Amino acid sequence: MSNIQHEIDISIQRIESKQVEISAKIEILEKRISKFNGWAWFFVGTGALISIVATIYFFIVVDNSQNFQLNLLGDFLAGSVASVWSLAGLFFIYVAFLGQKQQLLNQQLEIMYSQLEVKNTRLELAGQKEEMRIQNETLRQQKFENTFFNLLNLLSSVVNSIDIRNIRTQNVMSSGRDCFKIFYGDFVAIINKDHEKDREFEITKISIPETIKSYDKYFHENQSDLSHYFRSVYHILKFIDSSDIEDKKRYVGLVRAQISSYEQILIFYNCFHPYGTKLKVLAKDHNFFKSLDEKLLINESHYDDFAKDEI
Repeated sequence: MSNIQHEIDISIQRIESKQVEISAKIEILEKRISKFNGWAWFFVGTGALISIVATIYFFIVVDNSQNFQLNLLGDFLAGSVASVWSLAGLFFIYVAFLGQKQQLLNQQLEIMYSQLEVKNTRLELAGQKEEMRIQNETLRQQKFENTFFNLLNLLSSVVNSIDIRNIRTQNVMSSGRDCFKIFYGDFVAIINKDHEKDREFEITKISIPETIKSYDKYFHENQSDLSHYFRSVYHILKFIDSSDIEDKKRYVGLVRAQISSYEQILIFYNCFHPYGTKLKVLAKDHNFFKSLDEKLLINESHYDDFAKDEI
């Protein structure tokens, strides 16, 4: 678009320069046309005047026979008036030639203005195309954001639907996001229980494979709540990843902002589980755990294991 504008600016400069040059030439031609047109009509008038005077002279002043007078008049008119009018005709032809030359100069200007008009049309079309591109981009962005925030609302609904009930009374003990702190505590308790016979066991030194063995038990105990939750998180990240928006980090950050520290820890360990393989790929690609609270990790070295682990 800027290239077209540059071409238009150059064309305007050329037209302005050419217009001054052509206008000067046209002015000279107009003077010549006016001059020679005047001379042409002068000789036409002169020839007519000579014809009138000669007719009067031969029929009134000269006393001769009628046939003799007509012969003399004819010879005179053919010799003098015809020559004068022939000269007038040459002047008219030259005037016509000058007029044609003037017309050609005007056509040159018209052609240059037509070329400028075409370039202006191209510029206008380019502007419309750019405007349409911006509108399409805006609509695409709005469509993406509408779906994105709907997915976030769906995740929030999934979280709000989670509750922990008393086994005997079925009374709700905890609900919503508060449940994830209890899930985390249950996960740690299962790890300790799995290693209660090992007197040398230190939970802060447990390896990823051992942790995931305990996590597998924990996950199946809470699968009805967690599987739906993890799928929702995966679909949001997948939606961001597969879109053609530029600022994906911003939207991943918005997802991260909706998730508590305990949720992030459970998502983190789910990525090591066979069920979380696809989620792990997206989490790595978009640095999803960059603000993870490492103090909540079962073993803080697990964060490095995640970064080093090959997908």
